[in-house]
Amino acid sequence: MRLTIKLILGSAIALSLGLAAASPILISNLALTNKILVKVDIVYAYFGVQNFNPNVTGLSRNLNGAPCIVSYLFVLNVTNPSNKLAMIGEFEVSAAPEILVYNGTEIVGSTKLAEHTTASPITNESFGVLKENTIITDLRDLSEFYPSWSQYWSPYKSRLIALTGMVEVSSLAYPALTNGTIYLYGEANGKPYEGGALSRGFSLKQVELQIIGKEFLYNALLSENQILRFDGNNIDVYIETRN
Repeated sequence: MRLTIKLILGSAIALSLGLAAASPILISNLALTNKILVKVDIVYAYFGVQNFNPNVTGLSRNLNGAPCIVSYLFVLNVTNPSNKLAMIGEFEVSAAPEILVYNGTEIVGSTKLAEHTTASPITNESFGVLKENTIITDLRDLSEFYPSWSQYWSPYKSRLIALTGMVEVSSLAYPALTNGTIYLYGEANGKPYEGGALSRGFSLKQVELQIIGKEFLYNALLSENQILRFDGNNIDVYIETRN
C-alpha cells in the first residue's frame, strides 16, 4: 500500500512539473491565437495644392512638369467590434490612381494592376498592397507612446482618426487629382490588451473627388452644417455643428 501511494504521489509531482515546464509554450501558443477584429472605413479625404509666392525662396513650384506641394487630411473611422479591450496604434493611408490589395483570400482594387501582377493569395496570412504613381502615403506608428493620445479602444468603440501633412507630388501622380478619380487606402493594426497576435483592418475605395479649384474632396462623413474639430493631440477628431 505504501508503495502504491508513493507511485501515485510521484506521478502527480511529475505531472505538475511537466505542466509547469510546458506552460510558457502553452501561453505563447495561446497568445498567437488570441486576436481581435479591427474595422476601418475611410470617411473623409482632402487634398489642396499649395500656391506659393515666387518671391519666397525655396517654395515656388512650376506645375508644368515640376513637382507640386499638396496638403492632405485623411479621416479613418476605426472600430473595435469585439468584447475585448484593444490596443490599436498603427495607421497607414494612401492615395493613388491605381491601388491593389491582396489579403490572403482575394485580390481587390485596380484591375489594371491585377492584369500585370503575378501576386496571388496563398494562405490567410499573406497580405500585400501594390500602388502606382502614389500621390500620398502616410504611415504612423503610435503604438509605443504619443503625448496625450490613447491607443486603447474599449469594446465596441469607434473613433475618428486623422492623418494630415504636406508632401511633394510628382508630375506623374498629380494628374490623378485633376482627373478626380483615385483610389483611397486606409489601414489600422491592433491587438488585445491582454496580449496576442496583431490584427489588420483595411479599407480600399475608388472614389470620385469633388473638385473645387485646386482643392479636392471626398466626404462620406459630414453634412453641410458640420465641421471637423481636432483634439489637442492632433490625432483624434470630432464632429461639431457649425455655429
